[in-house]
This record gives sequence, C-alpha cells and structure tokens, in this order.
Amino acid sequence: MKYLKGLKISELYYPLVVIAYFATLLFAQARPGVIGAVLMAAVIAQLFIEKQVRLTGIADVMALAFFSYQVISVIWLLLGGYPFSVFANEFVSSTLPMVFYFAGKSAGDSPAKWYRSYILSMLILGGLGLLLYIWAPQFYITWSYDWSYISKADAATMRVRMNSVVGSTCLSFLMVAGMLVGAYFLGNDEKNARGPEADDDGRASRKGPGNIVYAVVSIAACLLFAILANQRSGLVAAILVILYVNYLLFFQLHVIPKKYLRYEILIVVIALGAISIINFDYILKFWYRIISLPGAVSERSEQWVAAVNNMYSFWTGNGLGANGHRALGIEGAHVIADGGLVKMYCENGIFGFSLWVYLMYLLLSKGVKNIREHYVEVGILAIGILQSIGSNMLAFQICAPVFWFAAGRIAYDKCDRIS
Repeated sequence: MKYLKGLKISELYYPLVVIAYFATLLFAQARPGVIGAVLMAAVIAQLFIEKQVRLTGIADVMALAFFSYQVISVIWLLLGGYPFSVFANEFVSSTLPMVFYFAGKSAGDSPAKWYRSYILSMLILGGLGLLLYIWAPQFYITWSYDWSYISKADAATMRVRMNSVVGSTCLSFLMVAGMLVGAYFLGNDEKNARGPEADDDGRASRKGPGNIVYAVVSIAACLLFAILANQRSGLVAAILVILYVNYLLFFQLHVIPKKYLRYEILIVVIALGAISIINFDYILKFWYRIISLPGAVSERSEQWVAAVNNMYSFWTGNGLGANGHRALGIEGAHVIADGGLVKMYCENGIFGFSLWVYLMYLLLSKGVKNIREHYVEVGILAIGILQSIGSNMLAFQICAPVFWFAAGRIAYDKCDRIS
C-alpha cells in the first residue's frame, strides 16, 4: 500500500472505485457510480487548481469540442421527448470520464504512478473476484442475480463467466487494458522524470529484472482474469494484445532479447498441453466463444439498423443517452444494448460522431508515429474501439477513464510541462 501514499486524486480513482464496488456486497445502499462521479468532480477541481487544463494542439480542441457537443445535445434529447434524467445519468457514465484526458496530459513525462495504481486496482478486482468465482458463496450468487449479472441464482450459472463485482463485460475490457498497462513496465522505468538514472531529455532509464518480473506477473494475472470473464470480444482482444506486445518488445523496440521469446512460447505450449490433458473441453469452450464472434455482429445488426433508421436527425443525432440503457421503457426509444460505436453515432449524429472519429485519427496517427513512447496507449485506444463494436464499452463509468487517460497521454507534449 506504500504506492498509494502521495498520489493525486486522479491516481486514486480506480482504487477507490473498486473498493466502492466491493462495498455493494455488504451495503445495499452503496452507490459506486455516485462515488465515481464525486471523484471525477474532484479530479476536475485538481486539474484547474494545478492549471493543467490547457489547449496545446488540435487534438485538445477536438476533445473539448466533442465534450461540448455531447453537453449541448441535451437540447435535442429533450425535444425528442426524453426526460433530463436520461441525459444526466449517461453524462456521468460516458462523458464526464473525459476529464481523464487532461489527467493523462497532466501526468507529465511518466504516467507510472497512475499505471501502477491501475494495476493494483485490477489485481484486487480480479483476485477477489476469482476467490468469489471459485468459492461461490450463496450471498454472492444472490447478489449477482440481483445485479442482473446472471440469469439463474445458482453456482453453475455464476461460473459461466467471472463477473467479480463489475460484470463480465467491464471486467473483460479492464483486464485487457491491464495487460497493456503491465507491458508499460517492460519498456519504461516507473521512476518519474529526471531521477538520478534519467537520460538527457528527462526520460527515465530502462528497468531492472525486478520490474520485468512485476510486469510479467501483472500481464499474466490480467490475462487470466480476461479469459475467465469469457467475453468474445475480450478473448480476441487479449490474443491480439499478446501478439502486439510480443512483436513490439522483441522485434520493434528491442526491449527484451529475442532469446527469451522461445522460453515464452515453451511455457505457453506446456500450459496449453497441461490444460488439454486435464480438461480438453475447457480449451474447446473458449475456442468456440472466439470463433462465434462474427456471428455476434450479425446478431446485433438488425438492432443497429433499426436504431439508425429511427434517428431524430442524422446530422445532430438523438442526444446523449437516447440510445442507452437508461432509455429503457421510454416509448419510441431504440436502445442499443450492444454496440458502442453505433450508439455513439445515433446519439451524436454526423456532426458529433465526426468530431470523435477525427480525434481518434489524430491520436492514433501521433501514437503510431511515436510508437516507442506510446505503444501502451495506442493499444488501449485500439482495444477500446474494437470492443466498442459489440459492447457499450465507453458508456461504462468504470471503463471509460483508462481509455481517456491513454488518449491524453498521446496528446501530451513536452510544452505542456509547467516549469
């Protein structure tokens, strides 16, 4: 817990929110969403006090424009007959987390404290979730049913997917992002800029073996939790992240000697062989989930087409929240249960969605050009967009902050530094 000392509010967000989610197991009155909103409001205050909200490039302008557009979209949301509560709830979940864009920029030359805090939170979320998954106490099964994480209140149903306390959809994305964050510690030092081992431009030096062990353990743990979450998009994203990180660290960035790749492959082969001998059906279970991903898109396409064809305006959209879960039960609403990108388009229209697309283009272009510096952040944006095809990933309050923090990291420029 020594790593939590001296952290900023933005760096404490995930540990505190994870604790808030676990509190729901004990207290029915616990409201992790409200706690998350309060923490984000505190992050905004922190950023303004430290004068960290600066527009230093076109990406910052696009981010502010997209944020502003979603705020003013409340006008056509109300004109469409939706109550203000729909907008308010959606704003807190999907738009307010954009404050982490500027938190990412404010982290300076090294985001290691924020990333270490994130990893700690994921290990707690996944570790305790795994204990509940294996133990399967009745109070947890009942709790999972009450939160609609499972369809039947029995242990067999509960073990189909590991939900921890955030649901398998969120858990899947958070852990795949955790794999990428863990990879940060393979290629970067956790010390902040201009320590005794920093180089001439303030960048920290490479890490020692102890940090590599920490990184590998973090990646392996997050991979295990992502697999147990058993979400199709998450399983595919996890495989892509493994290939992406290995290619970069062994062949592109040359962070780890290539001779270690053979050991990694050997460990994977032995692990898969052992699992196959013990229970081959377990391997088939996940394989069938992965190959069924294309079918998931076709299953949702009819819902997406209906939502697009019934937009309030193709240019301005329906307004923030009009196609989200908070609109359930409202007459005329076309809720997109799974499909974050289509949901974003329907709510923001051509104008608003184009702002977001251009922002992502700017960030990914810059990140790819400087891949040595931003391989973690490029990966997080990529898997966030990928998993948002079939899930409302960026509409979840617990998922969006890490996405926007990564976006801010790419947008950061050394001219942002306060002397």
